[in-house]
Amino acid sequence: MSKADAMGWAAQGRRTYPEGVAYERITINPNRMSGLPCIRDTRVTVSAVLGQLAAGLTIPELLADFPYLERADVLAALEFAAAAVQERELPLAHSS
Repeated sequence: MSKADAMGWAAQGRRTYPEGVAYERITINPNRMSGLPCIRDTRVTVSAVLGQLAAGLTIPELLADFPYLERADVLAALEFAAAAVQERELPLAHSS
């Protein structure tokens, strides 16, 4: 993702990401997948990759299901997600 893309993302009410984090494999196109972050101009969203990992798929299993993705794509999705939630307050359930 270029700095201009990050600025556009922020302009939509989302925050920008740290300068040192590389997003060459993450693209945001308002005309593709409703502007959700995707892997390398595909229709595979970062959230789809994360959801598969959260469901228990390993990276090799995920790559078998999406043969056009590479291991670096999966790691980029994880890096993007980590930056997206960095220093944000999330609503958590109160413990009893």
